[in-house]
Amino acid sequence: MVQLSSDWNNEAYVSLHLVQTMLEMAGLPRKSSYSHWIPEFKVKVPRLTANSQLVWTQKEVDFLVEDLSRYINFLVEIKTAKTRLDAAARIQLQTYLKYSNTRFGILIDPFSVEVYEYTQGLPTLKCKHNIENPEQVQPVANFVRNFLDTVKMRTIAIYTAKGGVGKTTLVVNIAYELAKIGNRVLVVDLDDQANASLSLGVNKADELDNATNLKEFVQILDSFKDRKELINFLEDYDKEGFSYKEYIQPSSLNKILNVANSTKGRIDVLPSSYKTTDSSILKLGVFWQKKLDNALWKSGLSNDYEYVIMDTPPSLTAVTQNGILAAQYVIIPSQMEYLSVYAIRIPIKDAKEIHDNTDGRRGNILGIIPMMVENVKLHTTIKALVSKVFRDIPLLPEIKRATAVGQASHDRKPLSLFAEHNRTASSVAAQFSTLTKQIVNQIDHLERNSSK
Repeated sequence: MVQLSSDWNNEAYVSLHLVQTMLEMAGLPRKSSYSHWIPEFKVKVPRLTANSQLVWTQKEVDFLVEDLSRYINFLVEIKTAKTRLDAAARIQLQTYLKYSNTRFGILIDPFSVEVYEYTQGLPTLKCKHNIENPEQVQPVANFVRNFLDTVKMRTIAIYTAKGGVGKTTLVVNIAYELAKIGNRVLVVDLDDQANASLSLGVNKADELDNATNLKEFVQILDSFKDRKELINFLEDYDKEGFSYKEYIQPSSLNKILNVANSTKGRIDVLPSSYKTTDSSILKLGVFWQKKLDNALWKSGLSNDYEYVIMDTPPSLTAVTQNGILAAQYVIIPSQMEYLSVYAIRIPIKDAKEIHDNTDGRRGNILGIIPMMVENVKLHTTIKALVSKVFRDIPLLPEIKRATAVGQASHDRKPLSLFAEHNRTASSVAAQFSTLTKQIVNQIDHLERNSSK
């Protein structure tokens, strides 16, 4: 270990020459469209007086860093070469995490970095890094950036300008495949037809199917009036006392996932209904286009989910704009037919505009998914045309046309689940599994390259 000068006994010097430089090198500027620092962040902490009275005192944490690109906030508490990281410093950070309702905290001195996660009332050491020389900041920045990438919440929009291409089928099956391998997935239903909500068992689909007359049907729809759902989530996320859990409903598929897997995988839904309209979005005031992005960030959802999958309407409405402005990644499904291929240009244009206006933090196109593909000359020709015209965008694994897809959708089951009792569905179920793995690999590849 190098011999340090007495300058490193000064907290301001450690902050300027190590911590602030580290944050910049880790890709978190002091103030930008996707990150900013709040120095001397104030936290109210209780203490007992000599008379056993509980009073609240205001403490200051060195930094709160808000990382919108990953939907993560974290505290940074700095120590010096003289004060070092010790048990008292760790208890101090635990207190700050608890009373600021922040999930992650970083303790740092010139010799080491420790990252803690505060969940269920306890801090857990997630990882640590020994600093060989605090004047060589890049290794420290790489450590912090790599850690943040492991805990980020990834947001994906399924977006197409043409209806009837199997968009909601993709949402349901990708969500299920992600949950099967242990991911906590939130499906955000942005479509007022609410097909994703129905398919995932949170919009009284069985009751609607069993309604025998118009009166019963209307009564079921009326029951949604007072339910907290997507539009209420966007209205309320910045209000005092807000808790996102009041707006989210568990999918009925979780019972099956819990039985089939010993992992933490699950699917929850932020549902929509007939209330999800453009007029409702436009009433949200200025910057209505970014309401969903801000709500996902500020609500604390990233504490509970690895993936957010958004089912968008098949046109660029105000609701759709909220979805793609909140999407780190965009997937474009398309049938291999001339009119469908022509419509690919619209979501590509929309996503690229967002990508350019957000420094690449949003609107990264993962690829085009050929849907309902058949072994006919037309589909083969169009796939070749798509590859040629959109040569900088990958073609993801295709989904072939199969009666099992419609049957599974009718039964409101993902293909992998439907195939357990229908052997003819196993091949198309395998296609969704392959596709989901490719999506995860594509994201990992993009994130590895962006961190270099």
